[in-house]
Amino acid sequence: MAVVQIDHTPVDLVLVDDVHRRPVGRPWITLAIDVYSRMVAGFYVSFDPPGAMSVGLCLAHAILPKETWLTKHDVTTSWPVWGVMNAVHADNGKEFHSRMLKTACENYDIDLQWRPVARPHYGGHIERLLGTFSQDIHALPGTTFSHPTARGTYDSDKTSALTLSEFERWLAIYIVEVYH
Repeated sequence: MAVVQIDHTPVDLVLVDDVHRRPVGRPWITLAIDVYSRMVAGFYVSFDPPGAMSVGLCLAHAILPKETWLTKHDVTTSWPVWGVMNAVHADNGKEFHSRMLKTACENYDIDLQWRPVARPHYGGHIERLLGTFSQDIHALPGTTFSHPTARGTYDSDKTSALTLSEFERWLAIYIVEVYH
């Protein structure tokens, strides 16, 4: 937890509502990765576009022990990555320059660093993680694939099947049992 990289992306997947199981749209995922171990430190999934709240909730997930969270989501595999990081590396999105994030990092003595503009290789660990997750998400029902050509005639809305909480559980299992 010396250096954690954080970023977000829209998920290539249409999710359904909890009651009628009708398509409601694509969520966003915010991920944090520990650079040294290459283990996922935390994540946050929401239908809301990225902002200071999603960054804060992802970092909170990274900092806190995960036993209670895993139990709540009925995941039995351990996730031994947690704690206050020494540094957070982020791109130059406005949500990473928010007063809330700067203040939180100051309060916890976290060094907040931004990548140089137009130098994506400075965030290579998190970019690779997001790419890896995107590939495996394409196997889920309701995938939108990465572009319309790859989707072809596949009907993402019609085949969508997972709710937000079901996707969160799938993601947690994927992280601790496959990715780690």
